[in-house]
Amino acid sequence: MKNNLAKKLVWFSLVLHACALQAALASNRVGEAWTGEYSQPSDLCTEPRTGRSCRDDFRDSLSIVEESKGYRVELHSTQAMQHVCSFVLHMKPEAGKLIHESELGTVAIEKHVDALRVSSGGIDPTATGLGMCGAHADIDGLEFSSVGNRAPSGQGDGARP
Repeated sequence: MKNNLAKKLVWFSLVLHACALQAALASNRVGEAWTGEYSQPSDLCTEPRTGRSCRDDFRDSLSIVEESKGYRVELHSTQAMQHVCSFVLHMKPEAGKLIHESELGTVAIEKHVDALRVSSGGIDPTATGLGMCGAHADIDGLEFSSVGNRAPSGQGDGARP
C-alpha cells in the first residue's frame, strides 16, 4: 500500500511540474500570438466623387509590436470617400484582449476565430486625441484577417500596395 501511495505522489508531482512548465511556456508565447503586421485591401474605401469602391487602390494595416509593458499598436484604414482613420496607441493585454483605456472609454482589439476585431464603443479617436479619423471613417468594428495575413513585426508594407 505504501508503494502504491508513493507512486501516486510521484505521478502527481510530475503532473504538477508539467502543468507549471506548460503554463510558463505558454506565457512566453502570449506576445507572439498578438505581434505582427496585418495588411489587407481597404474594403470600406470609396472614391469621393463617384462612390465606387477603391478597395484595391489602398491597403489597411495593423501593426502590433510587443514592448516592455504591453504593445505598441498602429492602425491605418482608408474608408468612405477616402477618409482615413489612423492611430498609434499603447495597449495592455487584459482578459484575452488588448486594451487602451482613456477617460472617455476603451479601445480594444480582440481575437476571433480568424480575425482581430477593433472595438471602440463609439469613441471618436479624433475627439479624444487618441488618433485621427476623417468624418466618414471609424475604427469601431474594423477587422483584420489573421489567417495567412500575418508577417513578423517590422516587415509590414504601409498603407499603399
